[in-house]
Amino acid sequence: MKRILAGFSILLIALQAQDAVNPPMLRAMLAELERSKQIRLMGLAPYYIEYDVEDQESTSIQASLGGIVNARQSINRVPIVGVRVGSPEMDQTNQIFAGIYSGSRYDSDSLPLDDNLDLIRQNLWLATDRTYKSAVESMSAKQQILKGTNVTDPQPDFWKSDAVVNITNSTRNKIDLEAWKSRTAQISKVFLDFPEVLASSAEFDALSSMSHHVNSEGTKIRMPDYLTTMRIRATGQAEDGTVLRDAGGFMSYEDAKMAPVAEMEKSARAIAENVKALVKAPIGESYTGPVLFEPQAAAQLFGQLLGDNVRNPRRPLSDPGRNVPFQPSEFDGKLSSRILPDSFDVIDDPTLTSYEGHTLMGNYYIDTESVRPKPVQLIEKGALKAFLRTRQPMKGFTESTGHARLAGSFGHKSATIGNLFIKSRDTKPFSELKNQFVELLKQRNKPYGILVRKMDYPSSGSVGDLQALFASHQQSGSTTRPLAPLVLVYKVYAADGREELIRNVRLKNVSARTLRDILGASSEVAKFDFVNNNAPFALMGWAGYLAPATIVAPGVLFEEMEIDRIQDQTVKPPVTAAPALR
Repeated sequence: MKRILAGFSILLIALQAQDAVNPPMLRAMLAELERSKQIRLMGLAPYYIEYDVEDQESTSIQASLGGIVNARQSINRVPIVGVRVGSPEMDQTNQIFAGIYSGSRYDSDSLPLDDNLDLIRQNLWLATDRTYKSAVESMSAKQQILKGTNVTDPQPDFWKSDAVVNITNSTRNKIDLEAWKSRTAQISKVFLDFPEVLASSAEFDALSSMSHHVNSEGTKIRMPDYLTTMRIRATGQAEDGTVLRDAGGFMSYEDAKMAPVAEMEKSARAIAENVKALVKAPIGESYTGPVLFEPQAAAQLFGQLLGDNVRNPRRPLSDPGRNVPFQPSEFDGKLSSRILPDSFDVIDDPTLTSYEGHTLMGNYYIDTESVRPKPVQLIEKGALKAFLRTRQPMKGFTESTGHARLAGSFGHKSATIGNLFIKSRDTKPFSELKNQFVELLKQRNKPYGILVRKMDYPSSGSVGDLQALFASHQQSGSTTRPLAPLVLVYKVYAADGREELIRNVRLKNVSARTLRDILGASSEVAKFDFVNNNAPFALMGWAGYLAPATIVAPGVLFEEMEIDRIQDQTVKPPVTAAPALR
């Protein structure tokens, strides 16, 4: 008996040692990866294979007026398989049919919750088979396109990257559901004091994940990934039927490091006060002239005008004359051109973890293409110097910057910002910048100017609200892409500097080109955190890939901007009085 027990102990120690090097999930992934390298169909072998498995525990709580509306916790394992055929010089990507598969699907969207290696490998095998056949179909479609298309200055399809190995044996954080239900309900209760608020909510989300990644280049990763958010929203309606809203949020990597509940309640009360003021505010008028952005609003503006344009995907191949749903960067073809005034520099640095004592949410260890991120000098002395890059080759550059963080189109990942720093060497206190703004109004005989304190970015509206916004923007005659709605906008009177809150106005004909018209920047800066995703205006609560980001920016004064009065149709207010909430 002792000899059997001793033998079992030796086996157990060997298994534990093996788990420390390659935990069970990684063992299954690596085994199936090696087997998948032998696939051959129509003479096309995979030259690159990657497996991602997210072992997730998610918690979601929604409360309104002190009551819990929804609360749930779930555990799942989500597999993502990538296969490239051909070669890095030319594979099946970067064409309009990339990723399209016409056959049947047998693999599952999720893996078993226990470490059943046989079942895990079975699912990975089926997913690999489907993805490989899709790649072969896409490659055939690409070859057909190339037969009838003359490609000038062709680029390779994939950059190589060094292998990364990082295996940690920690476990997922556990979220206390009951404790967060109580806190979320407490925050939502603030709105009971505001009958002007027709709808409100506090929404807590926590994602505790163990990420596994292997690829055919030798990368092996097992490491934790966390994100905790609290979103606070409120909606009101003016007498003319205009729907008005405000929102705010808090973020942390771990729920234990979230802001105190008292601070969140304070934010909820400020949001309620804003909605209360907005429903009583007068309607603004169309305006063209100087516009002043406070630091938070400036960070939100830079997030849209810079954040969405410092990535520059390639136009996909297509049949001649075919309409392709593709939108290039506004900075396409503008390397070395002036984007901002000479005093401005812009850097994106995902390697930094903190700034002046504050945690930076845009820090991450590795991107979704297994590349370690690097700091990127995007703009220097006002001129565009580089783009954020993925492993999709870009003319003029030789490697990825490790910024592939979102799902992309046509077989490629999409780059996005991490920690974006907008800096100016010529600043003054915001109070002096505001004085400059008022003097400029007087010089131009403007009775008032426009000050923007807050934008609805990320958007707190619904998908329907965004559809209506895009339709209205198209009808307005604006020649540029729409920007997120303005929330807190003020007339600043030149005579005495008095501020008056207004509503029903939006930015018109504002684009990345407008950034060259900045006259000045404040010495005060805002640190603005948000969750980037593939939704327009980073729509709050949008599922899928999530890329936390931080923007650090000063307040800015624009020499001239266009403000348009919104004249959309409105919804009639409720015909009966609201109940007495208290």
